[in-house]
Amino acid sequence: MASKKKGCIVIKKNNKLKVTYSHRNSEMRLVGKRVVKWIKTAGIDAISDYYDKVQLVKEEDPMTDEQKESYKKYIPEQLWPEIPNMTWPEALAWTKDAAAPLKDFYPYMVDYSGFVGAWANRWRYIIDLDNNLFIVVRAGLEMLLRYDDDYPKDVDWMAKVAHTEIGRFPLDNIPEDWIEQCDKYWGSLMIIAVDYQHNKEAKYSEEVQEQGVAGYNPADTDWEKIKFFYGQNSYNKMISDM
Repeated sequence: MASKKKGCIVIKKNNKLKVTYSHRNSEMRLVGKRVVKWIKTAGIDAISDYYDKVQLVKEEDPMTDEQKESYKKYIPEQLWPEIPNMTWPEALAWTKDAAAPLKDFYPYMVDYSGFVGAWANRWRYIIDLDNNLFIVVRAGLEMLLRYDDDYPKDVDWMAKVAHTEIGRFPLDNIPEDWIEQCDKYWGSLMIIAVDYQHNKEAKYSEEVQEQGVAGYNPADTDWEKIKFFYGQNSYNKMISDM
């Protein structure tokens, strides 16, 4: 399935989110591992300072010549001839390692907070500066869908499955085996297809998403309103109020 390598990296501070998009290689052993290396190398204070200073841009904003030139090191060299006409969505799609700009404290971040409600978004890595936590979330259609499955045409993003937190670690003491711990917990779960329309938290987050205009919604950055999409739930909770 096309969505299985998509994800996002989130920095949370004062209950507000800044989100960058990872189009490829978002699995724990690729982008996830690089995010953890950045956290350990840069340190919490530096990441907090970066949150304050990074300039958010919208994906439809034109890239300046300076931005194009400074960003080219994150994309394959064979694509450099395309740089004069490069857009932010192309830059993100071509980025081989979504954690690389973070590692460099790149001064611009394309605001992808509107992506928090995308059901195809498989991996989420949350740097929670408020609670000193590194949170790993897994979602995505591939968990349940088969290529030959047939679904009603009125179902949007077929079989909307729960976004599930599979790991939570101290931000200043992420264990070396964090991936193995996440894998072990994930493997212990019984995957259940649920009707999210019967879950209060999911419905509320869905309503918040629907308030957006042209893909942007200020509420997308508010953790309390959008936290369902970051896996602050479990399959048990998903069926508890049905």
